[in-house]
Amino acid sequence: MKARNILFVLLITFCLCLSGCSSRAPVVLKSDQNPGAVNVIALLPVESNMAGSKASKMMRSKLGDELRFKGYLQIAPDLIDSKLMPLTGGADVKKNDVVPPKMIEELLGADGVMACSLMESKTSAGLFYAPVTVSVRCELRSTKTGETLWNAQYRSTNRSFDLIRTRLKMKSRGDLENTLEEAVGKVMETLPYGPKLRG
Repeated sequence: MKARNILFVLLITFCLCLSGCSSRAPVVLKSDQNPGAVNVIALLPVESNMAGSKASKMMRSKLGDELRFKGYLQIAPDLIDSKLMPLTGGADVKKNDVVPPKMIEELLGADGVMACSLMESKTSAGLFYAPVTVSVRCELRSTKTGETLWNAQYRSTNRSFDLIRTRLKMKSRGDLENTLEEAVGKVMETLPYGPKLRG
């Protein structure tokens, strides 16, 4: 009889312990999430001191693709540009520090703002040799606090060789896009995953 009572008490104690553990599981999951995690990113126009905006536009497009692959929600570049135009007096955004992050949150509802710079984009043409060098820097800031959450930089060089000068020029143009793609890819490798891919 005593053995039966002891077994019954142990069974009830085990059930109570099991239910106590399961009731705490959702709380642990909720507190595990980062409250400052960025979900929606506004990608500003690429800052560049180089003449010609073709490389800057190409870079912004590649950055947008990479953000999508990383699982981030984005705001259309045209919408960003149209909202920022009144703040810059109708001109394109040349410097990314012109617009405060808090204003981005108010205008676009994004919780993160990414500002990137094309710091170097040059093609040197030799007699049979044309190196292309690209240097990219990106920074992600919180629109709520203005603090920098992530930044990265990468410099890439590709070289083309050809005996005919016109073909060498064509190859170097193709190399510019490939080099830019490589630099953007390397920079974005270090960015944490977005809400669509977070575990």
